[in-house]
Amino acid sequence: MAAPKLIQTVYTDGACSGNPGPGGWGTVIYFSDGSVQELGGGEAQTTNNRMEMQAAIKALAYLASSGRTEPVALYTDSEYVKNGITKWLAGWKKKGWKTAAGKPVLNQDLWNELDVLQMQVTKQAPLEWRYVKGHSGDRGNDRCDEIARAFSLGQTPKLRQTGLDQTVDQAVNQPINQPI
Repeated sequence: MAAPKLIQTVYTDGACSGNPGPGGWGTVIYFSDGSVQELGGGEAQTTNNRMEMQAAIKALAYLASSGRTEPVALYTDSEYVKNGITKWLAGWKKKGWKTAAGKPVLNQDLWNELDVLQMQVTKQAPLEWRYVKGHSGDRGNDRCDEIARAFSLGQTPKLRQTGLDQTVDQAVNQPINQPI
């Protein structure tokens, strides 16, 4: 069996046509050998935050099943996702899934999924969450945005999948809300 390819960086983005409304998500994984794996999907009725989270979930699912042993950076243009997973999640759990204002945390189902996947991923190797400003010319973020917007508009973009491992690909490209 060949050694897993070295994952260089991961990008995620979500989009919604109306909020709520039809939404899409995109994930792009760049490998050190120049190959790329793109993932995407959509939902008929959702919110932008849920699509941002879904993109991160699919990225983490890919990382968890990749066999990687090297640190990786995951880029998102969603401060909600980055701050939620790195700053707020532990406090929400301690408070019984309540915000600082005492209100129920929105999207708890997806936060739980992100939490479980992040624990799996960080057992393999370090993961660093990084914020990237959206629509700023960053090629990874711009490509994720193209994928997410296309799905939110009911289109199916051509997803690049160069040099991919079929077993990992099949595990990640399941329909949204299906267990991985």
